[in-house]
Amino acid sequence: MNESEFEMKEVVLRDVEPMLQQRLGNEVIVENFSTESLLPPGENYGSSIFSVNVELKRKNTGKKEDLHLIAKMCPPTEYQKRIFNSSRTFTKEIFMYDTIMPAYNKLELECGLRKNELFEILPKFYGSRLSLQPDGVFDEDAVILMENLKIAGYYTGDRTSGYDLEHSEAGIKALARFHALGIATKQKKPGMFEVFKMYAKPLQIEGTTDNMFALILQQIQADPEISPYYDRCNKILTGLDMQQLWSENLREPWTSIIHSDFWVNNVMFHQSEDGKIDSIKFVDFQMYLYGSPVRDLLFFLYSSVHQDVTEEQLEDMMDLYYEILLGTLSKMGCTTDMFNKEEFKTKMAEDAPREFMHVCFMIKLLTLDTKAIDNFNVDKMQEAIVGYSGSNIFNERLRRLVLCFVAREWI
Repeated sequence: MNESEFEMKEVVLRDVEPMLQQRLGNEVIVENFSTESLLPPGENYGSSIFSVNVELKRKNTGKKEDLHLIAKMCPPTEYQKRIFNSSRTFTKEIFMYDTIMPAYNKLELECGLRKNELFEILPKFYGSRLSLQPDGVFDEDAVILMENLKIAGYYTGDRTSGYDLEHSEAGIKALARFHALGIATKQKKPGMFEVFKMYAKPLQIEGTTDNMFALILQQIQADPEISPYYDRCNKILTGLDMQQLWSENLREPWTSIIHSDFWVNNVMFHQSEDGKIDSIKFVDFQMYLYGSPVRDLLFFLYSSVHQDVTEEQLEDMMDLYYEILLGTLSKMGCTTDMFNKEEFKTKMAEDAPREFMHVCFMIKLLTLDTKAIDNFNVDKMQEAIVGYSGSNIFNERLRRLVLCFVAREWI
């Protein structure tokens, strides 16, 4: 592997005024802006994230205002750009902000929803580009500008423990509505949905998956509570590679545009003054797919909901998702006869083995402590992910995951 691929290059945000003028009008002048890197190594492998404070002035009125934004830019090494296919992921995410969600909202209006009822699940979008060059080919100046949700009071949960019941239910309701809008588009505007599917193809992410699950299987074999299920787990974790994880198992009517990376860090909540959740936002749409919506639900339940909640409230949360999905489709005037409850449960069982693989990989990342790795940097990333043997938290989460899936006869 070429050592130059791991060279950390400075990622610098330049020339934001043209992007903001496209969204806010040509009378906007950027008088000044500053940036600050937000994420340490290990928190976001596929991109660089900056907070951006912009001082604006309106030409026509002289009025000044401050904007608090997030800039999502390319990762700092050629290695990361290559293995995460950055040119594709940026194009995909821009398309979600610029085309898919606006189309969903337009369809809602056409189906009779009022403007204040629209599903506004994304941070406010302030523009994007793939390059500063005229040819528009992806390079180090690629950027997506969006509202800084943390400045607006939004927050995420604890990645190691997951969300409580209140936050989990709010996330599930929003997820069901997101999926329903994709299904509604598929029914009412099939030509448009076919275009969305083109952007929602699985990415070919480089990097080996050899031995990715070897240490997980060793832990299963060494744990007396779950070792009797080693053969079942081994069959799943060695029977598919990470590319096959998303490329199969599609059948109608259970397809939509799905997030495919719907975990703690990618869903943010806001509370009212009396402490009640009054808003929710989804972020990080680099990996969205045309796929089974049940996959998103399973992944969220087992990667991002506190395990006590999942074990005690699973049926209720599954019912909640199903009710919101069908309720949204009905409100949009869609046909729902084919979405019967038994088929929903069958699809959960059908998708569960693949999500078992997905969640095993994810809880490894969720419990990986990069601070405990000497001189952690990008060239140790893959080694750390593959070679991480797990903590007590990881072992407990893995044990309970296996026992839950076995109890439901999903594996």
